[in-house]
Amino acid sequence: MAELSIPDDLAERIDSRVDHTEFESSDAFATYVLSEVVTRAEREIEITEASDVSRDGVEERLQSLGYLEE
Repeated sequence: MAELSIPDDLAERIDSRVDHTEFESSDAFATYVLSEVVTRAEREIEITEASDVSRDGVEERLQSLGYLEE
């Protein structure tokens, strides 16, 4: 397992939150939060890439129909 360093004030904030959750440790809470954030970021990238592919396809189709100039 890799270790990450975080600022002391953030570690204290995480520690204080854990008491009010179902998580058994600060590590478990931080792992969950980081996993959620990374997953959302990855989904945003996938959506952006899919949107770009769709946009390219639409532009190519419009060009082939003569609606857009190359």
